[in-house]
Amino acid sequence: MNAQRKISRPLSILARCMLLALLGAASAEAQNVSVTDYKVPVSRTDNLRINALSFNFTTVDDEIVTEEGNVGLVYKKFYSSLPFAYSIDAVGSASYFRKIAGDRDGTYDFSIDTRVQKYFRETNEFFYSISPEILDRRGFDRPQIDVVVGLGYGRFINATALRKAVRIEEFLFREGVISDRMPKDTMIALGQMIEKEAEYRDLYGDRSYQNYWYEDMTNEINKTGLVTGGGNIGPIGILRMREVLTQEQISDRFFGWDTNVGIQYQILTRAKEIERPPLALAVNLRYSRPISWRMQINTRFTFDTPFSDFGRAYNARQNVDFIYEITNRIAFVTSNTFHITKKKQEKVRMGYVSNISFTFFVENKISLSIIEQLSKNEGAPFRQSFHLGLSYRIF
Repeated sequence: MNAQRKISRPLSILARCMLLALLGAASAEAQNVSVTDYKVPVSRTDNLRINALSFNFTTVDDEIVTEEGNVGLVYKKFYSSLPFAYSIDAVGSASYFRKIAGDRDGTYDFSIDTRVQKYFRETNEFFYSISPEILDRRGFDRPQIDVVVGLGYGRFINATALRKAVRIEEFLFREGVISDRMPKDTMIALGQMIEKEAEYRDLYGDRSYQNYWYEDMTNEINKTGLVTGGGNIGPIGILRMREVLTQEQISDRFFGWDTNVGIQYQILTRAKEIERPPLALAVNLRYSRPISWRMQINTRFTFDTPFSDFGRAYNARQNVDFIYEITNRIAFVTSNTFHITKKKQEKVRMGYVSNISFTFFVENKISLSIIEQLSKNEGAPFRQSFHLGLSYRIF
């Protein structure tokens, strides 16, 4: 136990110092627009990537003595157009290990977390929702399916398109293409055009849509009267726009909050012989806020307790993510999860998992991540692990 404390204390101090250093390094931006100015009728994001792709083996002479492979797949989709909104988070991973000419021992897990919300037109703030969740992993006879049906209040806006517009402005201003920061209305209009890429593609086709898309964005910038050298952003401006929109990776920017209270029910257990758990009360609270154009914080709290043992058995989980874009090629991310579990006639058990990572955007859709993970569950030893992985963004 003393050894664990000796290890965890310096790492905890180091993590806090890193976070304080990053916060201190962030400077105030001089843009005329803020994240919360972005109000759009349709808000969306779509992302699919291969995560932590790795394969390695060890040979002695011509014989393979160990062999190991890992692959992960992540798909995220968010859509909001009043009075309707939905989100899909799908995460899957698979791995195998073979030692000294033995059989391969593999494992996998897969989860889909879906949330569908329908807002009441009178307020556009109150909504009713249904949230199915599917979990499947090695050892299950069949996928486990849970669903929460409830009522809620609040709304999320995805402002990633406006963040891209701000990065375009940063390029143009730094390189003297524009003489000053662009007005708020121009920035919002530019963000809305970036958001409508799919509409341009549907209207003009895959081959031609970019001509019209870039032309409309260029005209919007030219109208400000801030463009130097003849009033047109020219080839260098187009090049910088294309670099931001097609080559750089930008973390999603959300702002807003919502809370949801509902009834949780397990439709399908992971095995036929397992009895369904009783109905439970489920509470979900989400909050996201960009601290600045380079920093974002996301937090989520979940709580559930069965009606049959209300308050005597429960699960509570608090997750906080912090994202800081150090440069347009390096991002710092820390994710911290604290959970409490209480079973009937058993004592409360607590635990946490902390991930500290740096992501380097190597080229276009390829990124390299260095991750330090710290975890501790009550009754189990402290664990520390180091990960190095590649990620490929498909779209």
